Amino acid sequence: MPVPFIRPAHRTALAAGALLAVAGVALAGCAGGTTTDDGSAQTLTPVSIQLGWTPNVENMATIVAAEKGYFADEGIDITLLPGGPDVTADAQVAGGNALMGVLSAEALARSAAAGSGLVGLAATYQTTSSAIVTLADSGITEPSDLVGHTLGMSQTDQPVYDPFFRLVGVDPDQIERVMVGSDPAALASGEVDAITGTLANQPVALEQQGLDVVSIPLADYGYDRWSGVFVSRASSLQDDEERSLITSMLRAVRHGAEDAAADPEAAGQIVYDTYGADLGLDLDAQIAGAKIWAELSQENIGENGLLYVDEAGLARLQTFFDTVGIDSDTSELFDLSVEDEAFE
Repeated sequence: MPVPFIRPAHRTALAAGALLAVAGVALAGCAGGTTTDDGSAQTLTPVSIQLGWTPNVENMATIVAAEKGYFADEGIDITLLPGGPDVTADAQVAGGNALMGVLSAEALARSAAAGSGLVGLAATYQTTSSAIVTLADSGITEPSDLVGHTLGMSQTDQPVYDPFFRLVGVDPDQIERVMVGSDPAALASGEVDAITGTLANQPVALEQQGLDVVSIPLADYGYDRWSGVFVSRASSLQDDEERSLITSMLRAVRHGAEDAAADPEAAGQIVYDTYGADLGLDLDAQIAGAKIWAELSQENIGENGLLYVDEAGLARLQTFFDTVGIDSDTSELFDLSVEDEAFE
């Protein structure tokens, strides 16, 4: 059983990633309790959310919701399970170790195609945070400028960037690609001329080193990767009790997302206060990143507000899938009935 890292105020938990991978158990925790405004006791139902990676401001909507007690307000004793290199988020949800998880849209499509039985429910970032990052004196200001240069990337980025380059009319074979992972050190040291990255991550880290950075967002070229997609087992939506819990969880997360968008600096502080000591987070980087993620969370959002996926959004995502060669029907990949219940 994962060992929870308990925050007494709202029982937010961070389970040890290695123990989670070994134990592979069902929902963590025991029924907790709190008191209502009138002083009566309230029993909370223990439920887990599997994050895609270790907690940081990319997950600030969920973390803020937990720390501000929005899950408790919904009658939920929440446990946040961290992801990491040894944790496959979709497998944790499909296997019953978490009722809900957070994936990218691509990961969800691949998982569903493999028979995981997962469906998308809502999406925090309906535009891509992906960007080509370089130094201001490199002379690289658009994708075509990469021809004849070295581009550092991770193994997982290669299948995404090849179709991107073809989309913008650049031959990827004319770019020397170097597998450097996600660490921006290769760019700072001059090992590569540019790197693939995330707007709220590598550029922030490089700027903190005093470097002048240029970011080229893939979204500027109509290339929309979704992240922060909340998923569950399709079978859970057929169970009245689990469906009710999932609806309540989404409602709590949305309150957290709204708070984070309204005051990202405060959200960054909350993430740092909650996980900074345990994960070695940098306060300035978390606050700077929170401001970027807050802006991204509000991109391509319709009149129904944050996290809400509408038909226009699914059409944009379908275009992305078709561009990168993902054989998936977005209208079947998402079950939008739950968000209507949660966000009514």
